[in-house]
Amino acid sequence: MANRIVLNTISYHGAGAIQEIPGELQRRGYKKVFVCTDPDLVKFGVATKVTDLLDEAGIAYSVYSDIKPNPTIQNVTDGVEAFKAAEADSIVTIGGGSAMDTAKAIGVIITNPEFADVRSLEGVAPTKNHAVFTIAVPTTAGTAAEVTINYVIT
Repeated sequence: MANRIVLNTISYHGAGAIQEIPGELQRRGYKKVFVCTDPDLVKFGVATKVTDLLDEAGIAYSVYSDIKPNPTIQNVTDGVEAFKAAEADSIVTIGGGSAMDTAKAIGVIITNPEFADVRSLEGVAPTKNHAVFTIAVPTTAGTAAEVTINYVIT
């Protein structure tokens, strides 16, 4: 049974938590999801545990998995372009810190295009808009990437 905590964000945890993703997206009216993950999670079928749920719910999505461990500025820049090309309106990120950090940077730049130069976000950047609505599905423990606004890009 999934448990739900509502703080500044919503957190589901426990068995069945990922099954809540389609409902969360549908209740908010999102139509096209940008799935941000890493190549190994695609290769080993972990990402399909989420994309299968999106398929079953009839929610369109595009997968971006060109993310390296310790993601680079190029990973973010390519991700921003992929998000735009997909005409997505939300993000589901699956993985550890690398996928989540990349997704957070993409989400901020999409809604604050004046910060398209990733380096301009170093430190406390004066962004004006919240990032794209993002659901994080952590596959690791310890980075806390799924619960912070911070991200590390090399």
